[in-house]
Amino acid sequence: MTIQVPVKTLPTPERTLQVQAWRIGYLATLPEEQVALAVIREPSPAVAVADPIPLADALARLATPEDQLLVIWVPPGAGNSELDAALQAFLTRDLAKNRAPFHASIKTIRVTCSETRAVIHASPEQLADGMDAVARFALAARQTAALEAQMTATWSQIKTHTPLTHAMTRRQDRLQSQVNVLTERVADMKTLHLRLQTAIEQLDQTLSGTSKRMYADLAEAAGLWNRLEMLEDPIQFALEHYELVNWRLSEAATARKSNALEILIVVILLGDFLLRGFEYFMHTGWAWWDQAASGIIP
Repeated sequence: MTIQVPVKTLPTPERTLQVQAWRIGYLATLPEEQVALAVIREPSPAVAVADPIPLADALARLATPEDQLLVIWVPPGAGNSELDAALQAFLTRDLAKNRAPFHASIKTIRVTCSETRAVIHASPEQLADGMDAVARFALAARQTAALEAQMTATWSQIKTHTPLTHAMTRRQDRLQSQVNVLTERVADMKTLHLRLQTAIEQLDQTLSGTSKRMYADLAEAAGLWNRLEMLEDPIQFALEHYELVNWRLSEAATARKSNALEILIVVILLGDFLLRGFEYFMHTGWAWWDQAASGIIP
């Protein structure tokens, strides 16, 4: 799907330079009268839109929906110890205990974020670039984590279907539907892996240099490149594994059909032989009977 919408500038923050919050959503199409924060083509087509929300609501939210990203902007001079503590709690609320948010900074822009929440310290002029970067990064980070989870879940399926690579029985034919599902899933995983690699490169010529650099720093902090590199061989192995399994299933099904056809031919030939024998017996038997009845045969 190709999305073509004009990207408008994010609404100018209030001139009072107060701390503000937005809820970023990812949509398939841009509604009328809606301002587009970013048009994202990789790893999946989406339009990111930013809707302002009260700061207190953002800080109080216990969980962030999977299709949204909460962003808080802290302008220069607006921070204090009480706010810093609230922002720290805000950032870690959706994270597991063994994880920490990612950090990136370029000159006067400083970003701390996870896949669902972000805090941007920047001047009003740099806010749009910072939000563009976190919107793109959050989507790529989420899909990378989802891909890792899919690969982890696929290992057990691979182990279950390993016997299909070398020995086949008639009872295993019922596994074809499972194999079909896994084959499609692995193909989708390979597609997503390639698109995530493209997304990290940030090849869109319309992006600002600041957004690209901030995105690159966040991707490095999250280890996206290394994580995708670690996924490349397992996904390729899974593809080859299910290619072999499908070949073996197809080969076994063809062999069984061939055997059934051969048996059918033998049965037909045998039936034809018996029929001819029966006809010959009947013909000779009736001939003998006629001769015996006419006295030719004593």
